[in-house]
Amino acid sequence: MSADPTIADADLRPRRLVVSRAAMEVDGHALTDVELGGWVYGPELGTAPVIVVVGGITASPFPFGDGKRPADGGQEAWWPALRAPDLIDPARHTIVCPCWPGNGSSWRGLDDPGAAVPALSVLGLADLVASWLDGIGSATPVTFIGASLGGMVAVAFAARHPERCGRVITISAGLRPDGWGTATRHLQRELVRDGLRNGDVQTGMIRARQLGMLTYRGRDELDTRFGKLVPGLEQPPVAAYLEHHGRRFAERFPVRTFLLLSEAIDRGNFGEDQAAVRAALHGITAEVLVIGVPGDLLFPWALQVELHRELQAVGATSSLWKLDSVYGHDAFLASQGELAELLRDTGVFRGELRAAPRPRFEGVGIEPLREIRIGLVGCGTVGGGLLEMIERQRAAVADRYGVRFRVSKIAVRDVGKDRGPLAAAIPRTDRPLELVSDPEVDVVVEVAGGEALAPVLRAALAAGKPVVTANKTLLARELADLGVLAQRTETPLYCEAAAAAALPIIRHLSHRADEIESLMGIVNGTCNYIITRLEQDELPMAQAVAEAQALGLAEADPSADLDGHDAAAKLSILTYRAFGVWYRPDSFPVRGIRDLDPADCDLAEAMGFRIRLIARAARVGSAVDLAVEPLLLPDWHLLASVEEEYNAVYLRCASSGDLSLFGKGAGAMPTATAVLGDLIDLAQDNSARWPVPQPIPQARPSGTAAGDAAGAIAPPPRRHYLRITAEPHAGLARRVDSLVRRTGLSVQNRAHRGEPDRVHLAFLVSPSSEAQIAEIEASVERLGRVQQILRLGVAE
Repeated sequence: MSADPTIADADLRPRRLVVSRAAMEVDGHALTDVELGGWVYGPELGTAPVIVVVGGITASPFPFGDGKRPADGGQEAWWPALRAPDLIDPARHTIVCPCWPGNGSSWRGLDDPGAAVPALSVLGLADLVASWLDGIGSATPVTFIGASLGGMVAVAFAARHPERCGRVITISAGLRPDGWGTATRHLQRELVRDGLRNGDVQTGMIRARQLGMLTYRGRDELDTRFGKLVPGLEQPPVAAYLEHHGRRFAERFPVRTFLLLSEAIDRGNFGEDQAAVRAALHGITAEVLVIGVPGDLLFPWALQVELHRELQAVGATSSLWKLDSVYGHDAFLASQGELAELLRDTGVFRGELRAAPRPRFEGVGIEPLREIRIGLVGCGTVGGGLLEMIERQRAAVADRYGVRFRVSKIAVRDVGKDRGPLAAAIPRTDRPLELVSDPEVDVVVEVAGGEALAPVLRAALAAGKPVVTANKTLLARELADLGVLAQRTETPLYCEAAAAAALPIIRHLSHRADEIESLMGIVNGTCNYIITRLEQDELPMAQAVAEAQALGLAEADPSADLDGHDAAAKLSILTYRAFGVWYRPDSFPVRGIRDLDPADCDLAEAMGFRIRLIARAARVGSAVDLAVEPLLLPDWHLLASVEEEYNAVYLRCASSGDLSLFGKGAGAMPTATAVLGDLIDLAQDNSARWPVPQPIPQARPSGTAAGDAAGAIAPPPRRHYLRITAEPHAGLARRVDSLVRRTGLSVQNRAHRGEPDRVHLAFLVSPSSEAQIAEIEASVERLGRVQQILRLGVAE
C-alpha cells in the first residue's frame, strides 16, 4: 500500500491510497496485477468512524473536491452540500472514496483496446471495494453511502460483507435494474461500440451521454426548462444542453470504464427468483436507508419500494424515504440541498435512525379486481366482526369498488384459542411486529386495543404500511405523533372506529370544506344507556350499571366509561381532526356520571331539561374550550332525544350551519363496519393529511391557578344546575336563593322532589363563571343538614 498526500488544505487533505494484488478472482474472472485506488479525507483510519462514499458511473472519487480550484486543475466537488458538521464531516469522520476500475483502479489488460472488457456485476464491484478496504487497513464496520450505481454497490457490499457494514444509505438505486433502464443502457453501449467500430468513438460517447441525460432528468424538468421547438429556432432549446454534456463526457471519461460499469448495473441481479434474492439478502445486518425520487426514470420509485420490502422480508432494518424533486434520477446532485435536509431528518450521522417515511399506499394486485391483504392485530369481538363483515360484503365491495379484502395473517396473544370458522385457516402469530415486515401484508388493521401496541403502529407507518385502528386509548396518547409520522411518510392512518364506531364523523371532519365552530357529542353508549335507565326506570346507579354489563354494553370494570375517560379519549381525537389542535385527555376537564341520581333526571325534566354525558369543544377567541361532563340539555335539543346506547355528534359550522350524525357507537358489528369503511377509503386512495398540531391555547376556567398561570382565555359564563340533597327543614330554599343573590346572580327556575327522610332541591342559576358558582357551592356546604350538592353546567 502506498500513500500520496496531494493537498495542503487544512480542512480537506485527501490522501491517495493504493492497494496492490498480484491476483484475485472477481465474478469468476481471474484478474492479475491488480491496483485498487481510492482517496481518503479526514482523520487516519482507526481513529474515527469510517464513511464510504461512492457515486454513479461518472462520479469522481472526490465528492468534496481536492482542495484545488478547478481553474488550477483541481477536482470539482460533486456533493458539497453533504459536507457539514452534522452530516459527513472530515473533522470527525474518515471518508474513504474508492475509484472505479479504469478511473483510478486497474488490472492487466483493462486498458488494452484489443482485450475483452470483463463482465463484472455490482456484486463484483462490491468485492473490489471490500478488498481495497482490507488493504488500506479499514477494520471497523463502515457507513456506506452510495448513489445510483454506488447505491447498488452499497447494498451488494452489505449483503456480501455483512461484518464490514454497519449502515447503508442507498440513493436512487435498487436491487435490480428494470427492463426500460436495461434497454436504455444497452442502446448507450451499442452507440459507443458503433463508434469504436467506425473509428469515431467520441461521437459514440457523446450520443450515449445525451441519451443518458434524458433518463437522468425528470420529464417535468425538461419540459419546463427547455420547452419545445418553436418557430424561429433551428434546434430545440434542449440541443445545446445535450451537446454540452455529451462533449464534456466524451472528453473526460474512459470508454472501457463506461462499458464495464454500465454493464455491471444490468448484471446487478441478486438472484433469478424471489427465493434466491432473499437468500442473498438474508445475511444483511446493517441498518439500511433507502432514498428514492418518485420521478426517477432510471431507477423508478417502484424499485426503491421493492428493495425496502425485500429487506424487511428477510428481517433487515430498513426505512424508506422520499426525496421530492423535479430532477428525476439526478436529484441526488441537482437537489442535494434537499437531500442534505432529508439526511438531517433521519439523524443517521448523529448515531440515530428515526422512523422513516415512504410514499402513500397505492394498492396491490391487478385490475380489474384488486386484492388488499390485511394483517389483523386482535381477533376478539371486533376482529371476529370484521371477518364476518368482509365475508358478508365480499361481492358488494368487489362490485362497487373493484377490490377484494383478504386477511392474510392474524396476530393474537393466544394462537391456540378457537377464533371461529372464518379465522380457522388464517396463519397466526403472537408477535404483531411480524405483520409489519411480512410482504404478504399490505395494511395493518389493529382492533386489539391497549397502549402496548404503539410500537406496532409506529413501525407500520415508518415502513409505509397503511394502518387502520380502533384503539382509542392508544390514539388518545399518541395520535399527534402518529399523525405527523403518517404525514411525513405519506402513509394513510385511519381511525374512524376509534371515535364513534358506525358514525362516520372522522370521515366527515377529514373531508369537510367548512370550518367547525363547535362540536358536541354523545360518544359513550354505555353512559347514555345508564342515564336512560336512571331517567326512564329510576334505577339506582349500581343497578343500571349491572344491567348494562349483563347486556354486554359495559365492561367488567366500567370505570373508563363511568368516569368519562372513554369519552375524553374520543374527544381528543375529534378535536384534533376538527380544529387541528392536540390535547391529551389529561389536559382538559373530564367528569363522569358517578354522582348522578335518578332524582337529577326527574328534577331536570321538571325544569324542561334532560341530562346527557357530553363531549364538547368550541373555539373561544383564539383558544379552544373543551371538556367531558354531564350537562343539562333543553328538551328540544337534538342530543336530548338520544337514548339507550346510541351516539350522536352535533356540529356547528361557519358556513353550512348545524349538522348532526346519529347511530350506534359501540358493539362488534358497528365497529367492524367502521373498520371496513376505512379499508374501502384506503382502496380508493381516499385519505386526508393529518394536521401538524397547532399551538392554540386551551380555554380554562378563570380564577384557577392553571388558567391564570397559562394565561389562557376563560370560557364564557353559562347557566348552572345546582341540586341540594338535605334533611327536610323549612327555609332551606329561601336561604339558597339568598346566597345566589349575594353573588349578583339569580335563580331562574327551581324544582323539588321529596322522599321520606330527605329532600332534593334543584336550582337553575343565571349565567355565571366557574368561580361564582364554586363560591355559591361552598356557601351551601356550610349550611346545616346538607347531605350532598351536585353542580352541572347547562348547554344552550
